[in-house]
Amino acid sequence: MECPRGRSKRVISPASRSGPIPTKASFVPLVASLLIVSNLAGHPSVSAATPQAAPASPLATLQANWAFANGNQFNQNYNPQEQINSSNVQRLGLAWLFPLPTHPAALLSVSGGLGVDTAPLIVNGTVYATTQYGQVFSLNAANGDVLWTDVLPLLPNSTAGQGSGVLYLHLHDGAEQFTTRLFGSTPTYWISAPDHKVYAIDALDGEYEMNFSYFGQGGVTEIAGNNPISVYSASTSNIAIDERRGMMVTSMLSFSYASAARCFYRGWNILVNPPRLVWTSYCSPPEPGSNIPVDPSWDVEQVDNMTGAWIFKGYGTGNAGGYGGPEGALDLKSLSTAQLNATLYNDWGYAQSAACTATDGGASPGATGAGWGSPWLIDERTGIAYVNTGNKGPYSSDCTPGPDLWAASVLAINDTTGRWVWGFQVVPHDLWDWDCSWWQALGNETVGGVETEVLWKTCKSGYLVELDAATGAMIWSWTPPTSIIARCQYCYMLDPQNATQMSYQFFNPSLKPTLMFPSAAAEFEDESAYSPALNYLFLAGQDVPALAQYVPQNSTNYGLTAGINFPPLTAYLNNGDNTTVFGVDAATGQAVWSHYIATTGYRGGLSTSGNVVYLTLSSGDVQMLDAETGALLEDYFIGGPLNVLPSIGATASGQMEVIFPITAGIVTWGTGVPGDIVALTLRSPALQTQTITASGSQSTFTTTVTSVSTVTSTPGAIAQASFYAAATLAAVAAIATAYLFIKGRRGAR
Repeated sequence: MECPRGRSKRVISPASRSGPIPTKASFVPLVASLLIVSNLAGHPSVSAATPQAAPASPLATLQANWAFANGNQFNQNYNPQEQINSSNVQRLGLAWLFPLPTHPAALLSVSGGLGVDTAPLIVNGTVYATTQYGQVFSLNAANGDVLWTDVLPLLPNSTAGQGSGVLYLHLHDGAEQFTTRLFGSTPTYWISAPDHKVYAIDALDGEYEMNFSYFGQGGVTEIAGNNPISVYSASTSNIAIDERRGMMVTSMLSFSYASAARCFYRGWNILVNPPRLVWTSYCSPPEPGSNIPVDPSWDVEQVDNMTGAWIFKGYGTGNAGGYGGPEGALDLKSLSTAQLNATLYNDWGYAQSAACTATDGGASPGATGAGWGSPWLIDERTGIAYVNTGNKGPYSSDCTPGPDLWAASVLAINDTTGRWVWGFQVVPHDLWDWDCSWWQALGNETVGGVETEVLWKTCKSGYLVELDAATGAMIWSWTPPTSIIARCQYCYMLDPQNATQMSYQFFNPSLKPTLMFPSAAAEFEDESAYSPALNYLFLAGQDVPALAQYVPQNSTNYGLTAGINFPPLTAYLNNGDNTTVFGVDAATGQAVWSHYIATTGYRGGLSTSGNVVYLTLSSGDVQMLDAETGALLEDYFIGGPLNVLPSIGATASGQMEVIFPITAGIVTWGTGVPGDIVALTLRSPALQTQTITASGSQSTFTTTVTSVSTVTSTPGAIAQASFYAAATLAAVAAIATAYLFIKGRRGAR
């Protein structure tokens, strides 16, 4: 359905706004050292006018812009600029801060996250960010002023009748895209929203270009092969756009229960309005009780029609060094017909035994859905989209006797035709909640003396694989050594050709409650980064154990449980949790350095630029590491929970900034807050002068404080410095005038 142009609620400038920029109506503490306050009439941003280092030579487009949620079209979370680098990163200071509003009144009853949970895009000096409740902001990168804002038409009943649960407010980086070659070369910001619609918004003025449903005009009934009880998740799905061909790829998420709806991907021609559906391709078989007969050979037929098909075998306890090479993956295309049938026939358990039918009444034993945590990507040179999948649901069941092919996988698909090119399943017969929804990226490596396009993939299981992007063949695999991040006895990959293992009902064959690590909170549940300058990959692996309990499926709980039970997250978060960040040589798959972070897990992502790796912590700290050595260069205490990777781009005048959303995600070691967007930039190396301005509807207060910079850095500690050196005087005056202020300091451990 097209939304007519001009109907979006928007504000073109702060001075003229009459539309919906909700502001905080009360004091909102982030932590003791960062406090954001405003009255209902207050100006929405704080600008700290600090002497800045002069911009270097003119920036190239890739240096000035962070035009993709993961930095560039290859998902590398990398910016090639050198203006901010490992020799001057200690001079980063506050450029501006934009406080985000909380939920509008109409959505206060809806579950989900707060603030911005996606990396802001930076394009031509403008910052674009969307809150989890659907408010889109266009901000001037130089000062944080609002250029325009839209409020997407989300209501609690927005997902009614769409084959999913109630509206759930949660976004990830894959939900946003930016194009410049469509709609007559109009710069366009795309957002995939929780109401299962895609919105295209003119990036210059905030007017809608189009919007449409993932399901099309026919709704969920357009998706063939679903059992009547099947449902999709109400969370937001990713999108991926091929501008060269005018194609968009969409999908839907599924719950990890036996009621999970069938996995699918769709290709849309977005050169017409409304978009035209071109193809629908499926990544799990038709379910029992659907409008398509059960086909126990579905997996075999999938493999026969693909260029490459692989299942990861990983690192076994009997091989301490791991496979580390191509032999660590089973090549399904190399198997004989008999071997392939023995491995994959009735893989999903849809041809049921009498015992299973007594349990589930003949309904589906479960399916899977699309991956969600990190952006998919499209290589526009080849027209191949690289997507991922979530878990098969439920995790534990005696009715699913195989690897559950293409659950917890990365897949390559032709974005014009919908033909599956290859698939690589990272976690066969997933019993742990180790979906493969997170990071994938493209790069180039010399393999056997040949320049080869490769794809890197991480999964919650704690493995990193490098694959041939054309065929899916594994080049190498890596997981952190157990001396650094431990792995439980039953937390290794299973053998897809071992019928006994492929019939396990629980990851511990005894079915006893077991301490699991990596747990469902995962080892890699964040977005990694890659530096082409060093040919290094940067990964944050967390150690967050959890007690797992087997939940047998029966006629009472069938379709209502994932088959495995964990205590509430709060029962095992902050109990010795820790994180280790690694630099891995992409040429060899070997770690070259590691950096330990105590007391907290890791959620969000890493960015790299100027030989610096930026880490965002839920504690409110930004750690900055030397990308070559892993040495701690600086640790800034910003204050609010940081669960999103930083974006690195420039103002219109060419001044580089590092931009961080302060937000609390669904899984966080911080406190839930409406959130803020914070921009840091370089300050002059000598005398530091900060002018903090807070404007209201009746007056403007400005204070200027000068202090001498004393930035120092000691590995393992937060440096004492003047990140918020002007805080005290400015804060007192701002409170007195009841307008927005910022009060902060650099903390010490």
